[in-house]
Amino acid sequence: MAANIQQSDFHACKSAYPSVSANQMKRILLVDNQAHVLRVMKLSLDRNGYEVDTALSADVALGMLRKQKYDVLITDNSLSKMDGQQLIDTIADQFQSRAPIMFLVSESNIELLEQWCSTIDRTECMEKPISLRYLVGRLNELFGKYESD
Repeated sequence: MAANIQQSDFHACKSAYPSVSANQMKRILLVDNQAHVLRVMKLSLDRNGYEVDTALSADVALGMLRKQKYDVLITDNSLSKMDGQQLIDTIADQFQSRAPIMFLVSESNIELLEQWCSTIDRTECMEKPISLRYLVGRLNELFGKYESD
């Protein structure tokens, strides 16, 4: 059956996500100290038309941000050496208006973290476990919002 899919069918599927068209591919940097979490999230986001890089630590992520522009940073809060909050603070301070949209992912203190995230432009908090369907929908929604500003 899959062999009968036409090129027009592919384009019809892609049009459901207009903010993720081929000429507007968005770059995402995922940061987590668990490689299996990065693999699962990367696979899902890749399948939805995003270009995804991964980092196992905040230090590596900062180095990547200095070399490459990313539209979104998604970081776990429970990183070693520098946690997700410290990473976001550093990015907001060093990159200022060039900072990507940032998501802080945590499984604890979610209410306090949501308050903290609300103090930093274009930053949101997400509770674990993350619904990848919700995340993709949220990214599509945000890209539409910031591109029209």
